[in-house]
Amino acid sequence: MRLFHLSRVSHRSLAVASVTVAIVVGAPLAASADWVQFQGRGAHNGISDGPSAPLAVAWTNEDIKLEGADVTGGLSSPVVAENGTIVVVAPTAVLGFDRGDGSQVFRADRDLGPSSQPAIGRAPDGPIAVFTEGFGNSGPAASGSVTPSPSAAEQNGEGDGFDSHVNAVDIRTGEPAWGSPVQLEDVVQTPVAVDETSAYIGDVGGRVTVIDLESGDVRWTKDLGTPIAGAITLDAGRVLATTLGGQKEPSEIVALDAKRGDELWRASAEDASNLVTAPVVADGRMLTLDALGGVLAFDAEDGSFLWRTEVINPIAPRGQPFLLQGVGAPAPVSADGQVFAVDVTGRVYAFDAETGANLWDHALNDPSQFSPPLLTKDHIIVPTDSGTLYAVDRRSGHLVWRVDGGGTFLRGLSDAGDLLVGVTGFTNASLVAFEADATARLIDEPSPTTLDIGKLLTRFLLGGVLAGLVALLLARPLQRRLGPAILPGSGEESA
Repeated sequence: MRLFHLSRVSHRSLAVASVTVAIVVGAPLAASADWVQFQGRGAHNGISDGPSAPLAVAWTNEDIKLEGADVTGGLSSPVVAENGTIVVVAPTAVLGFDRGDGSQVFRADRDLGPSSQPAIGRAPDGPIAVFTEGFGNSGPAASGSVTPSPSAAEQNGEGDGFDSHVNAVDIRTGEPAWGSPVQLEDVVQTPVAVDETSAYIGDVGGRVTVIDLESGDVRWTKDLGTPIAGAITLDAGRVLATTLGGQKEPSEIVALDAKRGDELWRASAEDASNLVTAPVVADGRMLTLDALGGVLAFDAEDGSFLWRTEVINPIAPRGQPFLLQGVGAPAPVSADGQVFAVDVTGRVYAFDAETGANLWDHALNDPSQFSPPLLTKDHIIVPTDSGTLYAVDRRSGHLVWRVDGGGTFLRGLSDAGDLLVGVTGFTNASLVAFEADATARLIDEPSPTTLDIGKLLTRFLLGGVLAGLVALLLARPLQRRLGPAILPGSGEESA
């Protein structure tokens, strides 16, 4: 295994990176507004049955004021409850919004911490938003790395003063759902995951904590040894966690029994670098990305290695197409025999799900650093740093739509029934919703890097003809000056 050295970054940087935000909007009753966690479901496959291109801006909410000593984290990616309520985490609050126009419907206080994406779980009295809070002992401005912080127990015998918790609020009222928050051993910079009964949290110390949704009691914990990259994935009674690895520890996907936390197996690849995304489960495969541009597939049942394909992008920063960005980390998506990934430069790739063979790529030439794509029936929907939303055709790889979201750093797209919603900005955060535009017509643009032989030959021939005409025109004055050519046997020669 090739281990990629991770540079030291501050908690603030990680918070900003982990803050990929996409706000979700509810839909009419005929549509399904149910995007309850990172990439929609516990498998994190990012498949949407919502609107696709052509798209237009439906509404924006720019009247969102962030409070606290440090607001650079902006908003988290949103989650959407079945009733359409949109929930996001701000630096010091949990906020709920109406799906119709994005207006705020509730606010609940939270300790200042990374704006990690919450999740919507079911409790006896109705849906609750489960979220993490706190920067541990360091605070947002403290320097650090993607390594465990001194734990609560290490700080003192009882852990007083170590600010890292899991909490929950009723999304109808914003009131606390549990008797008290759940104390954690380390800071969380990845999304919360949920199933029917429990919430699953992975922290930077490498611990998985599982909490009962009804009571807020801890069901079990498991220490995996190195920081966890991406959200916990849930599949077929298994808890799947990606460990970042270290200089001596391998980067792996660890499978645990969801009921007891017992380890089932570990998956890794010898030629892979540090794995930087949550495992994505689709069609019996477990997909992830590594720091040096690898797209990897494992068998979801037993973790056996299937294939690895490495993308080469010479303009990627430090040669790293996929970067660890907390909740803003990239994640592949997959459906119908294809796997898709978007790198930090905004280049979209398609692979054969069975073999890993590269099918096509499209260079948007617009960075996409903070959010994975979303997959609709026909298109890959890509939010970008410029604020433009792109749609690329799944089969041809051609660009079929682009629309301006009205602000920079568009990220965290979520399916809210008949709307797709995201956020823009960080300290100047806003929500933007997109709807289908029935009056517009799709475009058809190949990647600017595509070599079109027909056009190339046509231009070559046209260039040759033009060069010939230019040469002929330049030669005519010279011919007049030299006079006519003397032919053999002419009278002038015989004289």
